[in-house]
Amino acid sequence: MAGGNSRLTAFSSRFPSTLSTARAACCGTRTATSASISTTNATSLILGHRDPQVTAALQAQAEKGTAFANPTEPEVELASLLTAALPSLQRLRFTNSGTEGVALALRAARAFTGKSKIAKTEGAYHGTSDHASGERGSAPPVPSSQGLTAKTLDDMIIIPFNDAAAARRIIEQHGDDLAAVIVEPVMAGIGYVPAEAAFLEALREACDGQRTLLIFDEVQTLRMAPGGAQQWYDVVPDMSCLGKIIGGGMPVGAFGGRADVMAAFDATEGAPAIPHGGTFNGNPMTMQAGLATMRQLTPEVYERINERGETLRHQLRKWRAAPGCRFASAASRRSSACKLTDRPVTTYRSAQGQDEALRQKLFLHLLNEGIT
Repeated sequence: MAGGNSRLTAFSSRFPSTLSTARAACCGTRTATSASISTTNATSLILGHRDPQVTAALQAQAEKGTAFANPTEPEVELASLLTAALPSLQRLRFTNSGTEGVALALRAARAFTGKSKIAKTEGAYHGTSDHASGERGSAPPVPSSQGLTAKTLDDMIIIPFNDAAAARRIIEQHGDDLAAVIVEPVMAGIGYVPAEAAFLEALREACDGQRTLLIFDEVQTLRMAPGGAQQWYDVVPDMSCLGKIIGGGMPVGAFGGRADVMAAFDATEGAPAIPHGGTFNGNPMTMQAGLATMRQLTPEVYERINERGETLRHQLRKWRAAPGCRFASAASRRSSACKLTDRPVTTYRSAQGQDEALRQKLFLHLLNEGIT
């Protein structure tokens, strides 16, 4: 494999480990009995590894078949569950990754509005499709990867995160050409920095004034509440992108929103404006794992998860107040992260400049304690 694996975020040049088994929050390797995995595969396993109900659902479906060329009942059931939880999802479609969902949502916005440009917040990660891959933290954007065209970058607008006034100004400035604004309500890539409510409200109002669609990337934030960050903030997007927890640990993505926007994918009355296919879209294994997960996520379970998160945040605050401690922590309702810096972390730029030498020492210390 090029680089030794197929996933950059899992790359380690010094002490790579290959995992072979897992349960709850612990994974086993060939060289250690267990290692605590704090992110449970980038938060996709909200119930932990090998949840009994998810495992049973996968085993039962495997006995019936793992993939079909036609729609299945679990696909319909999961779609119904998600549209009931998120009223803004009048229509949705499944993909195999959040990256695909984002790419198709952006394409739908361009098709619906007839405009070409997309705005994203500075420092945001929305997958690896071309139109989500401008350099994080640059305005104007520069390539974050070879292979991106100048036209792709010309069609990308950067908005500073949590700056409502600047967001309004930029959206109004580019409104004639701006198809959509896509935003993570909590910016995971820079340490789970939550958006200020006023910022999201400003995006909503500015988009309404310019016939520009507002897209929430809820691939990670759906775990904030039964209805995701949009329920928590009470801001309704035109479209949403989902992933991670809705697949119960299996590859998954989804996108959806207003019925008039999603009509571009409807083939019931002829060729759709936007063809969308995929051999494993909505496959029954993923759908069953997703159903087994989402059905367990009652409001009480969400609250219990949040209580555990608050316990961690409380401990982090105590450590930060101790003499000699030097770190900043950012936290959303259910996620926390630490940056080895003296500055508060509220934006992409404030998340930069942490002590990298100290971070490497912390990484090695945690590794020695069996935490990876």
